Amino acid sequence: MSSSQELYNRLSETVSALVKVTNRKQLANWLWIVVGLLQGKSPALSQIANFLPMNTQAESRVTLIRRWLMNWHVDVWAFYEPILKHVLQGWSAVQAYVILDGVMIFGDRWQIFRVSLQHGCRAIPLAWVVVPGKGLTTVQHLKTMLERVKRLLHNRVKSVVFLADRGFRDCDWAQLCLDLGWNYAIRVACNTYITLEDGRTGRIDAWVSPYRNRYFQNVWLTQAQKLLTNLSVTWTTDKNGQPEMVAVISNQIACRTRS
Repeated sequence: MSSSQELYNRLSETVSALVKVTNRKQLANWLWIVVGLLQGKSPALSQIANFLPMNTQAESRVTLIRRWLMNWHVDVWAFYEPILKHVLQGWSAVQAYVILDGVMIFGDRWQIFRVSLQHGCRAIPLAWVVVPGKGLTTVQHLKTMLERVKRLLHNRVKSVVFLADRGFRDCDWAQLCLDLGWNYAIRVACNTYITLEDGRTGRIDAWVSPYRNRYFQNVWLTQAQKLLTNLSVTWTTDKNGQPEMVAVISNQIACRTRS
């Protein structure tokens, strides 16, 4: 028995008990793609094709994989959701950290946004969406995806903390987290204006000296005072060895653990 067939059999034994789709051929095709990903150690279709149990030419196998991936009759969530639910068993006492990030593809014509579950040093994808165009996206484009993640995690984890970088710094992201019942920790630009509890205003980078950590409670974010939040400021080193400020807003108390 080949190593590919052995891996397929092991995966099939576990996954077939979880995924209850009517078309079992779709499940078999999906598992073979997973085998190719694991053994080829690459998402390239040409690499995945090397591990399919076929005697056809490599180009024909690539065409077949592409046809599988473009099959609109496949309900991706029907395959993936049962596996995620299985993974989350025993997480009811865990504070889950979910990470939102994005990447541009095809010459910046499209963006893929993904919500992942932090687990050790790994990120387990929970949901994703493809959005046309480049630049910052709005909450409305990703709201449906985040609501799906909320339904998945509801009653399966103790609480949720949403993590995001400066690309999602608009106040609407923080507000959506509160609406979903999540905590948030979102990095913001260091030139963002804040209003302190005593009424003083100014840019974040004007309030903090290099390499000094500071923590501000109950600050208004932006000159328009769009969001009442807490702010933690710390420092890291950029690729040139220069100090780089890291400013993070959160609905939780600003402290060292939020930096």
